[in-house]
Amino acid sequence: MKLLETLKDLSQKESIEFWIEIEEGVEIEKRDKKEFLEEKYLDESVSVRYINKDGKAGLSYTTFLDLSELKKAVSKAKILSNCGVPSFFPEIQEKYPEISFNFDLEINLKKIKESLNELEEKAFSFDSAISRVEKIKLSIGKVRYILIRDNQKLSFEKPFCVFLISVVAKNKDKEASSYEWYEGVDFNYREIARRVELACKKALALSKTRKGKNLKVSVLFPSFVAVELLDLLEFSFLGDEVLKGRSYLKDKLWEKTFSEKITIFDDGINPALPESRPFDDEGVAQNKKVLVESGVVKSFLFDNYWKKEAEKKGFRDLTAGNSRRPDFSSFPKISSTNFYIEKGFLKKEELIELENEVFEVLEILGAHTANSISGDFSFGVSGIYYRKGEPVDYFCELALSGNLFELFKNVSEVGSDLSFYGSTGAPSLFVEKMDLGGGKT
Repeated sequence: MKLLETLKDLSQKESIEFWIEIEEGVEIEKRDKKEFLEEKYLDESVSVRYINKDGKAGLSYTTFLDLSELKKAVSKAKILSNCGVPSFFPEIQEKYPEISFNFDLEINLKKIKESLNELEEKAFSFDSAISRVEKIKLSIGKVRYILIRDNQKLSFEKPFCVFLISVVAKNKDKEASSYEWYEGVDFNYREIARRVELACKKALALSKTRKGKNLKVSVLFPSFVAVELLDLLEFSFLGDEVLKGRSYLKDKLWEKTFSEKITIFDDGINPALPESRPFDDEGVAQNKKVLVESGVVKSFLFDNYWKKEAEKKGFRDLTAGNSRRPDFSSFPKISSTNFYIEKGFLKKEELIELENEVFEVLEILGAHTANSISGDFSFGVSGIYYRKGEPVDYFCELALSGNLFELFKNVSEVGSDLSFYGSTGAPSLFVEKMDLGGGKT
């Protein structure tokens, strides 16, 4: 492509970096049984980063792969560098991990529509109480990443599949909705169908809930809820937050901070997971990191800039590779790749039978209000109350307050049901004796 060669020449003459994303695919969406959207699309974006002689970076962008527009973006990035942020470009490496996919997603509009209709019908046939499929959506395609810097080009292409379903269940005079989603590098029909059933099960259970009472019971956080908790924990592993002293884990390296049942990985090179690539958004090789091993904090997440800053402060044996752009209009920043808790050996049903009384959380409200620095939280939760492994009641509007780090410290068992939601994965987590407030005794 002649344009890319021109950009390589530009990057050799000045300290300029081009990050290009080209995504093409097909998206089909239905709402309440009616077709809402059907489109084939092609999205292109280019982020331009320029570093001036003072080591400050300016960033601009365009959504047109057009030389004149790119030159305008370069000029703007140069101007913005005068009030930019300190930065430097890491060297392009000679060797990167080899990542290949053994499948190729077929973008066939007819087959995708047929699959979507089948999945919608699965929801309605699951139980007569499923009154609506509010939304069901499927996107399939591929995305190509191109990094140009110092007259060199890195390129990688991967497939993607994104699915979402939202259902409503009606029980007597109460309705409840629930949703499930899937994001992966293949169209895993079996897994997507399982998530359709899970959305229906959650909606049915939530439609039976009533205002709960005060409980002190063991709590089961199934994988789809445990993922939300793990997402909240990510902040504490960001290397820049550790160095700034804002992370709770800033002085916990090599300390046993979590339950011995907890092992956490960040794996950017597993071809079965959606955020795997040979290189990150700055051209540094991605890798697999052990962040927590049997409860002991072993490492943090770094991009190249903050890795250098950490080494100045005495940190050793660090690896970068965790640079990500939140979107094409933003500077790269530290982020996890595929961030997950290692699975255990017990099935979810076996976890429920560990204690005479267990509350399974099906829904968390207010997760975004948790304090990412201290870990303090106060959630509203709904779910199923079990006695001796059998569901005996369904409660909503229960208050669950505590501290995220204490919660992960008190995990007594981890399930075998590791599931990924996007790039975050978790199995079910079992925590003994937690206080749930319901306003009744």
